[in-house]
Amino acid sequence: MRIGMDIDGVLADFVSPFLQLLERRVGGGPIDPASITDPNFQNHPFLTPEIIHECMVDASYDPDFWRVLAPLPSQSQWQSLNRLNRAHELTFITHRWVRDTYDINRVTCDWLCQHGIDDPVVHFTQEKKSQLVNQLAIELFIDDRHENCQDVATQTDATVMMPHRPYNCSFDHPKVQRIRDLNEMFAYLAKK
Repeated sequence: MRIGMDIDGVLADFVSPFLQLLERRVGGGPIDPASITDPNFQNHPFLTPEIIHECMVDASYDPDFWRVLAPLPSQSQWQSLNRLNRAHELTFITHRWVRDTYDINRVTCDWLCQHGIDDPVVHFTQEKKSQLVNQLAIELFIDDRHENCQDVATQTDATVMMPHRPYNCSFDHPKVQRIRDLNEMFAYLAKK
């Protein structure tokens, strides 16, 4: 089975360091992670779309931001992911921005290798992820962002799974299966 997996929010903790960027930008101390109710940081009491965009641009130009992201899976989950990867069943699909100042593909692949993925295949896009899911004949897609899950669920034949995160808990779609962690994905694959 061909699997497409997002990185940020699924495998890498993007929110914590991004909140630190936002905290430095707006001042005033820590931002409570519980105050983030959607992955776009919208509907926040004091974070404006302009501040969010500026911090996204800053992160996109900083290779060290991506290099030091904390991993979310356990060591055994990384080993299971690498087994899928070695069987050429796993492809990573991300919305990370490509910049001329450094090689985000190398930074991302190095990060994945550091956590146990041998020779990862990573696709970068700013388009809807459903386009790549269809192009790559992905059968199972995992993403933490509701808009990506809805897009893939409605525009492809792939099974879609969404890891439960505080910022996506209000999203519900009949073709998107919520999972607590990657072990539920591995259990699903074991039945196939």
